[in-house]
Amino acid sequence: MGRKRVRNNYKKPRDFNPNTPEKYFTKDDVFVSRMASILRIPKAKVLNIFNQRARTTIRLNGLRGDVKETYKLLKARGYELESILWSPNTYFVNNKDKAEISQIEEYRHGLFYIQDLSSILAALVLDAKPKDKVLDMCSAPGSKTTHIADLTNNKAIIMANELEVSRTNSLRNVIEQFGAENTKITLSDGREFGKKYPDYFDKVLLDAPCSGEGRIYMRGPKPLRFWSIKKIKSLSMVQEELIESAFITLKTGGTLLYSTCTLEPEENEAVITSLLRKHKNAQVVELELVNSNLFKQFKKFTSPGITHWSGKDYDPSVKKSIRILPSSEMMGFYIAKIVKK
Repeated sequence: MGRKRVRNNYKKPRDFNPNTPEKYFTKDDVFVSRMASILRIPKAKVLNIFNQRARTTIRLNGLRGDVKETYKLLKARGYELESILWSPNTYFVNNKDKAEISQIEEYRHGLFYIQDLSSILAALVLDAKPKDKVLDMCSAPGSKTTHIADLTNNKAIIMANELEVSRTNSLRNVIEQFGAENTKITLSDGREFGKKYPDYFDKVLLDAPCSGEGRIYMRGPKPLRFWSIKKIKSLSMVQEELIESAFITLKTGGTLLYSTCTLEPEENEAVITSLLRKHKNAQVVELELVNSNLFKQFKKFTSPGITHWSGKDYDPSVKKSIRILPSSEMMGFYIAKIVKK
């Protein structure tokens, strides 16, 4: 019987072939894999989701005119308006695109605002009331600020904050165009508000700066040019500081609405979990509007917050938050509602 051959090349696998080319993963590959993991769908379906163009959505603005008259004016122009049952005075425009309707006189006069449904939902869930002191911590371009002003008929006291001077200028123009009168614009780092205004506001809206995955359109030119894992990790640290500052500004019994237009758990559930661990009087609550019969038709575009992802566990109560999947009806978004006990 012959002597058994001893293998001595353990550093190389048995099937090693130096002529086999190495496989490189592109940015697109990483993005698709990550979205499939977060949304819990096959990779093959990811591109379909991010290849959809959003339908044109408008909300009629009661601060600049009678919404019934505005509706008649748009119908006279031949606009095909499809109402949204769960959002007052809100419509899909089925036969016009955003670029076209932004040029008409009614828009220039502030009679309606062009706004995505996910963004509209955030202001509705906040549910500000007349006489409430409201902080919109990262306000520009002003869509949610002007919506809150409209919903409260200019009877809430709103502070609209922004960090950059250039963005406050555009914010001021929007507020004037759409008639948000009881609104004060401030130029400040939102992370400082907790020190400046502790226990002050009844409602706080924090639409945090984010990686913007919900806005990505994969058929566009260089769709991932602003997206990276490094950016996600950097932003998540800022978001944790912002949400803590926002929570500190709340009165006891007040409501904080946290939203982003990204799908990342690190920027969403992880941020909420960090707040809950630091502040035992913070409580995530159900989104009543989303759970209502009026919203039933749109429920298919949402999924509950996730409690485990990529080896990390999040607070069980984040299941009460929602992730909105990108679609032609609603852009990708995340919403959590928190009360201060």
